[in-house]
Amino acid sequence: MEQLTATRSELLARRAQIVLATQGRDVLKEKRDQLMKEFRATVDVAVTGSGALEAAAAEGRRALAVAESFDGPQAVWSAALARPSEISLRVRSTTVMGVRIADIRYDPVGRPRLGRGYSLAGSSPHLDRAAEQFEAELGLLLDLAAVELRLRRLADEIGKTTRRVNALESVVLPRLEEERILIQSILDERERQDHFRLKRFAARRAQRLEAGEEAR
Repeated sequence: MEQLTATRSELLARRAQIVLATQGRDVLKEKRDQLMKEFRATVDVAVTGSGALEAAAAEGRRALAVAESFDGPQAVWSAALARPSEISLRVRSTTVMGVRIADIRYDPVGRPRLGRGYSLAGSSPHLDRAAEQFEAELGLLLDLAAVELRLRRLADEIGKTTRRVNALESVVLPRLEEERILIQSILDERERQDHFRLKRFAARRAQRLEAGEEAR
């Protein structure tokens, strides 16, 4: 512990610091609670999205198997490479309790039948169905990726906030309280010593006055 200056002003300063540290801890706890609430809600979305993605993937595999059976693997492969497309992603940030979180948006993944590039005459509805299913799966995958990114950011901020709360509760506040108690005890001891000196001075003065009266 650093050398303390045991004065009334230092005592008042420690009391003010304790109040501020306590308020800061309470604010951080409230922030952590709100972040945890958002985290739990996002986990629910992630679980739902993961289930939907698994179901879409299974349906996509079935549709692909049917398309390969009717159109042949070579036709399916040619259709898949007919017209590659790019996905336009847009990232903006939202704020949760002062925490900036990326929010990913994208254009619709699904394309019209004429926009996929393969020959309609040389394909079947089964191929269209497989393309639709995989486009839907890709959309769900992008949604889930955005949710997982949000979860990662929330978890990171919850961890930081928890460490700050623990530091205030386990280090800062105990140290300030210990210093306050030490300063208070030193001041109390000084007050007792001053009171004792005053009493002794008063007693000696009374003795001198009594001795002077007797001398007369």
